[in-house]
Amino acid sequence: MKTQDLLKRMDWDDFERVVILSPHLDDAALSCGALLHALRDRISTLVVSISSATSRRLGSDGSRKIERRQGHVSARTRRTEDIAAMRSVNADFVHLSFADGIYRRSPLTNKLIYRRARERWVTPRIDDMAHIEELYLVLRRLCLDLGRILLISPMGIGHHVDHQIAAQVAVRLAATATGAELLFYEDFPYVADPQVGRGDQDDPQQALGRLHLTAVRRLALPVDVDAKMALLRHYASQVSALFGDDDGMRGRIAGHQYRSAATEFYWQALPANPYTPQGELTC
Repeated sequence: MKTQDLLKRMDWDDFERVVILSPHLDDAALSCGALLHALRDRISTLVVSISSATSRRLGSDGSRKIERRQGHVSARTRRTEDIAAMRSVNADFVHLSFADGIYRRSPLTNKLIYRRARERWVTPRIDDMAHIEELYLVLRRLCLDLGRILLISPMGIGHHVDHQIAAQVAVRLAATATGAELLFYEDFPYVADPQVGRGDQDDPQQALGRLHLTAVRRLALPVDVDAKMALLRHYASQVSALFGDDDGMRGRIAGHQYRSAATEFYWQALPANPYTPQGELTC
């Protein structure tokens, strides 16, 4: 498949706004850091971070207590990091109050839907249906009917359940609304290291296939490695877990290449089969 220049291929004057869906409070920067830099003086850009809530549950005394899972940083800290990062690239942003997958509970049993760490890398479960539907309704109200937009979504590379849900909802939004063109970004760092996530060998074509889509175009954007690293350093709580250290971050970013240069890739796709809204919510 021929790879084209993203900035030259898209008619940016045709869009009123670019909307980037970020499943968590660092995904847009991780996967689209170069794009955020490139668009800062070109077009209005809105980053919608989905799982931004401070999770609480009822204690035995009936009080609401903050819920923490071992090894995870507080949502407040992560929101503060994201605010600084988005301001550094002059991007508009909104933090939605949905719970991260590790904190979501079944509306039927009130038990964690994804109880163990490895359960995050699975197909969305039936207990998440209400969350998926609510997310669709919120994003439809937030993103659509504001003029023509370019909606940029994760693909779900690496099988993270929150990324898969964001991608499913984005497909549904683009298929059921006018004025929105859909573009997918490659989920980083999963696309650069197949051992991150579920551990499967995964790629963009497989991720699009899980969405019942067929790739029609790959678009490339060169990455200024130092600029992207500066953006990602705002997420200090995540760098160690994702990359180990600065050298690990540089190696991962610089190693994802096109024509010997660090690159971010974006994909356009079409339905492989006629779209049915119910199909995207099948778990």
